[in-house]
Amino acid sequence: MMEMPSLLLIDDEVQYSELTKEYLEMKGCKVMLKHDGQAGLDAFKLHSFDLCVLDIKMPKKDGFTLAEEIKEINETTPIIFLTGQSLKEDKIKGLTLGADDYLTKPFSMEELYLRIRAILKRVKVQQKTTQINQYHWGLSNFDPELRELTVTGEKIKLTSIEAKLLRLFCEHQNKVLTRDVAMMGIWGDEEHYRGYSLNVYVSKLRKFLKADPSVEILNLHGEGYKLVFKQNAE
Repeated sequence: MMEMPSLLLIDDEVQYSELTKEYLEMKGCKVMLKHDGQAGLDAFKLHSFDLCVLDIKMPKKDGFTLAEEIKEINETTPIIFLTGQSLKEDKIKGLTLGADDYLTKPFSMEELYLRIRAILKRVKVQQKTTQINQYHWGLSNFDPELRELTVTGEKIKLTSIEAKLLRLFCEHQNKVLTRDVAMMGIWGDEEHYRGYSLNVYVSKLRKFLKADPSVEILNLHGEGYKLVFKQNAE
């Protein structure tokens, strides 16, 4: 984990969030705490943070709206959602917005810290291994760093999860990408609802790539998926 990571914690539950802040600081993190979405956005605009922890239900600006605005400012900032609800739809919505993880309240402070550490470690590894490499095939180009997919000249801005999945496909081109590897590479665990939602993201990528006859994402029943590049396609 990087030295003294800078965290932005935004939660309207004042007493518990103060305790969370103290715990994370005890673990070696630098934490700025805000209690409403607008104050959190203002802080994000003025300071640099390695990761943001956002409550979903907050006054002035909810966590989903705040996450979208944070990603507009800096799309690479990792986000963890805190939610008092366990609805599958809310969790999927948060991840679709580009969040890296979520925790349902009440949560263990140690678990929050471990998840923060895991995400920052993954980000650090990605930063070390990320090259200016772009993937080219047929009528398409994919820039993982910018999360941009260009198909027949049309640029498509991918969400964080879509970009991670497409990069995994590119790294496993013409090879089987198992569901387990995909889920671990994107979310870091194998929770069942995320396994089901994986199909949604595969379908989205298929739709984006439909105009390029040189590429196809195959379903391999019982195994996973395969991104196939057709060398002779025009």
